[in-house]
Amino acid sequence: MSQFTRAGSVMPPVPTSARAVIIAICVLQGLLLYFFLSHPASPALESLSHNIYGQTMAFTLPVLISLSVVHLNSRRFWGGIAVLTLLLAGMAAWLKSNMTGAPSEAVLFPFCQSLVLLVYFVLPWLQVQSFPPDTRYRYANLAACYSQNTLCLMLTVLLMLLTLGVMALCAALFRLIGIEYFHTLFFDTPLFMWLVYGLLLGISIVTCRTQPSLMNTTKNIIRFILKGLLPLVAFVALLFLCALPFTGLKALSDAWSAASLLTIMAMSVLVLVNVVREADNASKPYPRFIRLLVNAAILLLPVYAALAMYATGLRIAQYGWTPQRLWAVLTIGVTLVASLCYSLSVIDKRPDWLPRITQLNKPLSLLVVLLVIAVNSPLLDPYRISVNNQIARLDQGKTQAKDLDLHMLRFDTGRRGNDALKALQQNPAFVADPHLLVLLKNTLSQTSRWGSYDVEDAAQAAKDYRAENAKKMIQLAKGSVQPEDAWWNSLPELEKYRSTLRDCLSLQGVCIVNTLELNNDKQKEVFLCNTLDPKSVNCRVYARKAGKWTEAGELYLYEEKNREEIIQALRNGEVKPVARRESDVQIKGKRRVIHYNNDSGQ
Repeated sequence: MSQFTRAGSVMPPVPTSARAVIIAICVLQGLLLYFFLSHPASPALESLSHNIYGQTMAFTLPVLISLSVVHLNSRRFWGGIAVLTLLLAGMAAWLKSNMTGAPSEAVLFPFCQSLVLLVYFVLPWLQVQSFPPDTRYRYANLAACYSQNTLCLMLTVLLMLLTLGVMALCAALFRLIGIEYFHTLFFDTPLFMWLVYGLLLGISIVTCRTQPSLMNTTKNIIRFILKGLLPLVAFVALLFLCALPFTGLKALSDAWSAASLLTIMAMSVLVLVNVVREADNASKPYPRFIRLLVNAAILLLPVYAALAMYATGLRIAQYGWTPQRLWAVLTIGVTLVASLCYSLSVIDKRPDWLPRITQLNKPLSLLVVLLVIAVNSPLLDPYRISVNNQIARLDQGKTQAKDLDLHMLRFDTGRRGNDALKALQQNPAFVADPHLLVLLKNTLSQTSRWGSYDVEDAAQAAKDYRAENAKKMIQLAKGSVQPEDAWWNSLPELEKYRSTLRDCLSLQGVCIVNTLELNNDKQKEVFLCNTLDPKSVNCRVYARKAGKWTEAGELYLYEEKNREEIIQALRNGEVKPVARRESDVQIKGKRRVIHYNNDSGQ
């Protein structure tokens, strides 16, 4: 009996007609994803191609149908698809309500992650509907479906990489003889690539569902490798816990990614244990000593999850909730629950190895599904929770107005964060501080967290620009000479689409001009620094070349401890040119730049 069969019944054979339908559905998915994600939408189709409902359905339903369909006339199967369609539509509706009037990228990415998790954990429950009723929900069958889906994903990725390699080789070969057609077709024609993706997905799904012997062999190889890896990971996990008492928890609280690493370690052990512990095979897989080592690591897994929760809790107590921290807490929470369940299985007195795992994995998978649904609904809306918490901390004095993360509210929390920013314009703490109020208004007008603006906003800023007004708003440093009028007049073009011009004209003295001789051409260069951002000072150097002012360099100071002293030095004109100690070389009349290993003296 094959290993795949021991882990659960192979899904019923796929009829020839259904195979053709699977290929057609996958190609259709590629076409739909091209339309929704890559097609240059005309004004007439923009509302349709940017429809979040269509994007959600195109991303999920073809995969669910292709991996699950057996009989095209199965009412039970299509009923399950209908229920999932309604669920997906509800999640998309909630996403759309959070996207209104706000940058959508930071909201769309977590939603796509949610869809991937939902499809992965719901798909086996849909697939087992084609099994006999008396054994439909046996864990062995669910485990077989999880294995098949994981192998299908791996095969699809492998096929895509190999196909891309062949296409790249083909395009490069024909480029050698001056033929660009294949490079244009393969890499500059999105429709072609999306159709190739759909075709390869269909081929991998049909292969996985019709070649059980191939899947058995592949699964055995992967399981053999991971079975040898589990004791090593368990040893590392125990070694870390043994070293922790000698270093204390302070090192964890100071580390930037402690919670992530601890969670990854715990999840790695959980996944490896599931691979080694087959569904219907409770035989003890290792010699006694190694098995005790693995059991000890499993028994102590809750410590990892608890430490990760502790590290995340410290950040929440210090800085409040954010959508990322809510996702982290949910992930760590599931890991903690799973770790506790697996630890209980270790101390079970029955002779089998980890006998309770098969009983615990089903409710754990359903818990993940419920949490994914809840976090994309009013129940656990991360954007509502984060925004309400941040504003409450501001009102309670736990967070000062100057420390409030405006960019997080603007770009990471959707509509709710933007509504909160608009309301903050009437907040007494911002009204009383012109600097903070200008920063708030400028944040609202930005289209990205890096300070860019819409083309229309940039054009309007250039249209409203007056050199006389700019001279009044931008502070001239002590001892500096006034830049020539040509530089003032060219400033809108030099700073097009960037935040500097808008920031400088928003508040008097927020930008500082120094004039320096930096390139030994006997002409003063302009050193303009923008100090509006509370975390950084951004300076640019402008030089006159061929009778025209151009940007010659940039200096970016981020989170400097003595920021206020630096700003005061800029105002006082305490800026001096420092020549580089090492020189470049000139070879045959052309300057060649040398990149020195140690630039401390440059």
